[in-house]
Amino acid sequence: MSKALTRSRLSRVGQNYVCADTIVAANAALITAQSRVELARMWGGGLLASVDGLRFVVPVRSINTGPSPERYGYKRGVTRLNAVNDQVTGIDN
Repeated sequence: MSKALTRSRLSRVGQNYVCADTIVAANAALITAQSRVELARMWGGGLLASVDGLRFVVPVRSINTGPSPERYGYKRGVTRLNAVNDQVTGIDN
């Protein structure tokens, strides 16, 4: 039995299925599905959103800090996320 996610299969999918037309169709399906979520409707339909994060290194041990080796190595830190949409701004994580 062969692996499902081989490099050649992923390359084929990328070359044949990931294009402007399929991305537009996928976005339309996601927006339609999101429009059915009550919270998204309360926040203005979810047509406006932005999320950004800042990572701060913290030099002392704290219950709220931890390493993030995938992106920042093994230094302990905390990430501040900011989300903005139609109705709400500022979410700490």
